[in-house]
Amino acid sequence: MPIRLVVTDMDNTLYSWVNYIVPAVEAMVEAVVQATGFPKIKVIQSLKAVYEKYESNEYPFALQESSLFKEFPEFGSFDKLVIQPAQAAFATARRRYLEPFPGVMETLVELRRRGIPVVALTDAPRNPAEQRARRMELDQHLAALYTLPGFVFPTNEAGETLVSKTIQAREREGRYRAKCPVVELPREFEKPNEQGYLRICADFKVDPRDTLFVGDSLKKDIAVAKKVGAIDAFAEYGTYYSREYRERLDIVSADSITRRHAASVTEGETHVPQAATHHLSNFSQVLRIVDASR
Repeated sequence: MPIRLVVTDMDNTLYSWVNYIVPAVEAMVEAVVQATGFPKIKVIQSLKAVYEKYESNEYPFALQESSLFKEFPEFGSFDKLVIQPAQAAFATARRRYLEPFPGVMETLVELRRRGIPVVALTDAPRNPAEQRARRMELDQHLAALYTLPGFVFPTNEAGETLVSKTIQAREREGRYRAKCPVVELPREFEKPNEQGYLRICADFKVDPRDTLFVGDSLKKDIAVAKKVGAIDAFAEYGTYYSREYRERLDIVSADSITRRHAASVTEGETHVPQAATHHLSNFSQVLRIVDASR
């Protein structure tokens, strides 16, 4: 049967999460060190505690929820002198290092031309997943984006929102929204739970057996595809990290976060050829699988 729907993971499948998150968090840490004079170890461990709580290195309100803020509890000055420079440093590194893998954009364009919808299924929270899709313009070619629940603005005990008024206004105006539909799945649908995948198939009225699932994790993505009877393709190209980046990731990212966004880092020797039906050295090879299904 021809493939009627392509479902793809995002992190380390459409782009390298590892190669961008490491320098971005490092740049943010350096900015906080410069602004506060705190030792780097103190800043890193304070941020990691918040990141681990929310299971994301991209939790955008980490500084105001960190132990660092408790030493400077007045939000206005902390925002201008610490948060804003740190956010700017993170954003600069993100612009430099966050980009689609070779072949991704061309393949998404070609699948769209053929009338085959592509849906992204990620274990990332809505906010960062939606932002990444927007920044790389992936949202212009995706039929939908399915994520885990997004973050809400933090508040203090007095009920004050600990986010700048500019960001609050942009949120109300929808400035952070993707062009494609975005669906938040229940937290318990995180892969390898197959319910998120089945929800996508139900929404698009496609039998899972007529779909292709592309992902970089054998234990999560490929496992889900096999559970539901979908064609599976292992994005092997997304599992290659330098030893240097792996060591730097250990410093800035908690293990629980790495398992969510870069599961292949922790899967080690489970990367065996027999575990997946198709192995990809480039995302564009998705087209070969689609062609062969006709």
